[in-house]
Amino acid sequence: MALLISLSFTKDDSDILYQNYVRAINNGGTFQFFLVVKIKNLNTNKVREICTKANFLQGAIHREYNIDYDERGIIKAYQTAIKNKNRYFEFKNDSAIANLGIEDYSENDLKKLQSRINFNLLTQKIKKNQKWSSYLDHKELKMYAHALFNLGILTGENSCFGGTLIYVSPKSN
Repeated sequence: MALLISLSFTKDDSDILYQNYVRAINNGGTFQFFLVVKIKNLNTNKVREICTKANFLQGAIHREYNIDYDERGIIKAYQTAIKNKNRYFEFKNDSAIANLGIEDYSENDLKKLQSRINFNLLTQKIKKNQKWSSYLDHKELKMYAHALFNLGILTGENSCFGGTLIYVSPKSN
């Protein structure tokens, strides 16, 4: 799996995160950007922040709201995602929830990784060098993408090859 990273520069962290979220949603193709959203499972009432790929979020929206994959449905799912500036979604449909990869890692797994890796220092290095990649297993890759997204770094993975998390620069498409 490959992870690519992008930076956004603005004063408001929530604005940076939303800008990166929008970039992830607007990105197409086999190189998918990661985004972080809060998900409420309406079956358990548990709210959790997760990292997923933009196309998985849109797929979950299609499943939750039973939206067709025709042109009209694709636009509706896209608009549902893009207009959600607080990046908070509620899902009841088990298939939609599973599509997000919510079970790929736990909150505790992420906390353990963040205690081992200095993501603030890594973020500084990425900003300075304007490039970065790391070959990681699926679980660790998503946790790195999660931690970096929350620090304003956009990352992506080539879905055809997998394994490497790559920095997406602000100038990358």
